[in-house]
Amino acid sequence: MKSLQPKMQVTHKPYSILKRLRLYANFLVGAKSWRSIHSPFIFDFAKHVKTSELDSSTYKSIEQLRNKLRKDKRVITFKDYGSNGIDRTRTVAEIAKTSAKARKQCETLAKMVTYLKPSIGLELGTSLGISYAYMVSASPNTTFTTIEGAKEIAEIASANLSELGFFGNIRVGTFDKHLPSILKELGEVDFVFVDGNHQETRTMDYFNQIVSHLSPNGCIIFDDIYWSQGMTNAWNQIKADDRVSLSLDCFHFGVVFIRKGVDKQHFTVAL
Repeated sequence: MKSLQPKMQVTHKPYSILKRLRLYANFLVGAKSWRSIHSPFIFDFAKHVKTSELDSSTYKSIEQLRNKLRKDKRVITFKDYGSNGIDRTRTVAEIAKTSAKARKQCETLAKMVTYLKPSIGLELGTSLGISYAYMVSASPNTTFTTIEGAKEIAEIASANLSELGFFGNIRVGTFDKHLPSILKELGEVDFVFVDGNHQETRTMDYFNQIVSHLSPNGCIIFDDIYWSQGMTNAWNQIKADDRVSLSLDCFHFGVVFIRKGVDKQHFTVAL
């Protein structure tokens, strides 16, 4: 006789394209313009991200590199630690097309960096180094560190950053192993971009570690908050956390600030 127990929901499985389109449509219905935001800080922040222009010449070489990578037929085998360390075989072109952040999202990150002017930045999930290059270009005076689990991908990212003329401070290894020691080493971080292991429990663990090392005006950005049910669950817990004073749902990104003396507020904004 078969068990009548209900099946457990697999929360780490990515949403289908159709599901993401529906979620995005719902997001747009509820999203506000930066013009309607009453928090002075978030108003200025969102206005800058939405309306400021980047110097296209600064990022032209990065996009040229992206286009080259999208045609790169080199085949690599690596451990995907975001999927419990399973072995994957991919071409560099496939990784560039599916894992590297899109140009618009990279530009959004760069604008956030130019507004916040962090001293110490941290990225969880280097991939091929495209988003890292955007952030470094946006704020050359910021000291950025990035963590990549797969050695084979980290080596390509390092070569890419060298080609662009950047020093890639890449730490190779899992977030679980290296994040605690890196946070201890850095002491205090101002800007953290979490783009790696998209599992609910792992995301919550990273948040709890980072928040205790975040500077008073620091910012944490979570990528792909609508990637899966688990990521959405994690985002809902994070924005509700008592330590978070200001949070923004930008669909592709979830942004939180830990600011003392500020009333807790949440905003859904199309940036």
